[in-house]
Amino acid sequence: MVNRLVLGVPRSAVLSAEDVLRETFGYEAFRAGQAEAIEANLAGRDAVVLLPTGGGKSLCYQVPALLRFRAGLGTTIVISPLIALMNDQVAALRGRGVAAAALHSHLDDAAQREVIADLRRGALALIYVSPERAALASFQALVGSLAIATIAIDEAHCVSQWGHDFRPEYMQLHALRRVVKAPVLAVTATATPQVMREIVKGLDLTDPLIVAGDFRRPNLAFSVVHASADATRQQIVMQALTTLGLREKLGAGRAIIYCSTRAKVETVAEVLKQNGFAVGYYHAGRTALARERAERGFAVRKTRVLVATNAFGMGVDYPDVRLVAHFQAPASLEAYYQEAGRAGRDGEPAACLMLFGPGDLVTHRRMQQHSGGSAGTAHRQQLALAAIEATPMARDVANMPFASILPRKRLGPHAAFAMSARAPLT
Repeated sequence: MVNRLVLGVPRSAVLSAEDVLRETFGYEAFRAGQAEAIEANLAGRDAVVLLPTGGGKSLCYQVPALLRFRAGLGTTIVISPLIALMNDQVAALRGRGVAAAALHSHLDDAAQREVIADLRRGALALIYVSPERAALASFQALVGSLAIATIAIDEAHCVSQWGHDFRPEYMQLHALRRVVKAPVLAVTATATPQVMREIVKGLDLTDPLIVAGDFRRPNLAFSVVHASADATRQQIVMQALTTLGLREKLGAGRAIIYCSTRAKVETVAEVLKQNGFAVGYYHAGRTALARERAERGFAVRKTRVLVATNAFGMGVDYPDVRLVAHFQAPASLEAYYQEAGRAGRDGEPAACLMLFGPGDLVTHRRMQQHSGGSAGTAHRQQLALAAIEATPMARDVANMPFASILPRKRLGPHAAFAMSARAPLT
């Protein structure tokens, strides 16, 4: 239970964290790790929160943000890497009666001035900004003169050069700490011990509380299948989609199929389309309008299957994804966990299928050679691929034939595909 914290005002005037959780967000109890993170923040202590995808990371800063705001301690700054994610969270908060706003480049000048005016007069409980804006001297000068309750950093693994979503702008966020005297709460769903160390160092955190949740997802059935030929992989994917009821144009559930290259995305999407699936595709080589249409079609279930590169991912939160399939192995175990974790966020049974062959790692190494990155980045990428090669998946699956793929068990209305050997998540 989170202790009632007075925060400098009469105890009778202060709601508890449980009150806010129940009355504002509609939940009766905190999930594992949330209460510890909130207690640390309310006590003024830095914290790094590692909770699984769908584990309620945002509540770790939203609940104390409301408590601090109502106690007159100022606005919480939330640093988020995606405008779409900012807009989604702000819309959800406003729908619950919370004074929240986002300040980003998609707003026109008048809208930006209005947000800044609200921030100056202390009318916002939370303001969402990008890491690029947070690093600007003009923004730091603005917030340095205001009452700021907390600096919350979403997707904090982006600070790490060891992470699969490294964003250089995150490495500049420690400068904000020098002008804003407030606790930092950094949250992420994916971080190795090395990444956690870089988060603490890169954000200049002081004696942070480390909160790590339970990463077991009992509703997800993980399976790895060895298949080298594309035709075989296509048949396996179509079999899985059909078994999970995703061939029909209408119905419950969706699927995401990840591929390593843009060309492979388009090829797989075309094959699925020719076989009667309602499918869209998404990668960074498409125009912004095309990507928006692909994502929108998937969001409203015009297409129930989306084939994509890893450009589609951060901030994605669809509750009813029944299948996440990797047509090719991803470039790191961390990336795999993050992407596979987008399945079954509603708590219902879902399947995570990886198709694996030695050629997948060759593809990634070839892509790295042409990426133009630094020697340090290339070294880290090589280590990530070596970690995949060291797993039982890579060592033991290679000689298993396609015939060993069998429907292993029934999960409610869905069938999960599994092999006699299943890949560990660590």
